[in-house]
Amino acid sequence: MGGARRWFTLLILTLGAGTFLYLLYAIGPLLVWEQLREFGWGFALVLPFQIFDHLLNALGWRFAFPSADTARVPFWRLVKVRIAGDGVNYLTPSGNIAGEFVRPAMMGDCAPVDTLATSVLVAKAAQAWGQALFVLLGMIWLLQGRLYAFEGRQVFWAILSMTVILGGVALVVAALVADPPDWVKRRFPSVVASTAGVRLRLRDYVLRHPGRLAASTGCFMLGYAWGAAEIWLIARLMGLSLTPGQAFAIEFLSNLVDAMAFMVPAKIGTQEAGKTAIFTALGLPPALGFTLGLIRHARELIWAGAGFAFFAAHQRALKR
Repeated sequence: MGGARRWFTLLILTLGAGTFLYLLYAIGPLLVWEQLREFGWGFALVLPFQIFDHLLNALGWRFAFPSADTARVPFWRLVKVRIAGDGVNYLTPSGNIAGEFVRPAMMGDCAPVDTLATSVLVAKAAQAWGQALFVLLGMIWLLQGRLYAFEGRQVFWAILSMTVILGGVALVVAALVADPPDWVKRRFPSVVASTAGVRLRLRDYVLRHPGRLAASTGCFMLGYAWGAAEIWLIARLMGLSLTPGQAFAIEFLSNLVDAMAFMVPAKIGTQEAGKTAIFTALGLPPALGFTLGLIRHARELIWAGAGFAFFAAHQRALKR
């Protein structure tokens, strides 16, 4: 099983790298290099821009705690642990799951283990809902406005896929909240017993704090929407003036690509290929889309590296 997973990961990485190199060759390395040189110092503005996204995500996680436990959880620790978990998710071939195990382990004893684990489950569901709602609303807006070069059929399938994600996450949460059926209790008694505390707290949170769940989802959705501001800023620093509608359209579609390519570690190839395709569909220069994707990819790698460094420092501290 482990060997098959390694081969699958290697295949994904090879395809991603091959896609990147093909696009770089097709667009022209000299043109891309010239665009990066013109961007120059702009990276110093783009790099810290991401902190606002991390703040919104940390606030979304904070709402995933019951109101009685909120005061015990330091907000800046939530920010740091969010960055660490995102770094692990980004750099490991785990389908954005490995970082969720990192988060409660790095929070220490500020809250009971069951409370921390429940908050991670709630935040993960709220983040999935936030992304799906952001893309869903964007696709509806594109469809109603009949904008750009998109056909109604393409937008319909995008809307359907995001609706399936929303419903799928809702079913998973409902299954966790409900009491396991008798055959599950008989077949997996140890699992049912070990997760009893988390399921009890999750049920209590969903039933007693629907407003906090909605607020958590809203914070994550705003975090995804913040990406449109980053798109606008990068394009502006590259000499391309985008309207707010174009910036949001690029971010809507970028999130759709990310949702479909969530298994690709570090978004190798998907970031640049996605932006190139999106710029082409919007009638914008595809070379600028490739370079914009490259700049955003570099920013993501730096922040992911910082998050992984936080996690590594935590592990060293535990060993000492």
